[in-house]
Amino acid sequence: MSDKKADWKHIVSESLASDPEAQEEYERLLPRYRFIAAMVNARAERGWTQRDLAAATGTPQSSIARLESGDVDPRLETITSICEALQIPLTIGQETVVEHPHPKKRRSA
Repeated sequence: MSDKKADWKHIVSESLASDPEAQEEYERLLPRYRFIAAMVNARAERGWTQRDLAAATGTPQSSIARLESGDVDPRLETITSICEALQIPLTIGQETVVEHPHPKKRRSA
């Protein structure tokens, strides 16, 4: 782990430990940022741009950018569309909502 990343994690840990409101907000937003990280990683693994993902989901590229920045709360329909396009599973509890074992190759523009 880089020194900058370790320093950042230490700062966040200290802040959360000393501020219950910050801890609550962090826990509230954590699922959103976990989804964003999984989406960006899956997109990058396929060599897709935001434009590629937008074309695969029928969503404007600007909407993908806003979603990846964390500026919006995606609807379930958007999440499932992204999971289907990237062919990544979506599981809630024991129920698999979207299941795609074989990733698609990069779409041509």
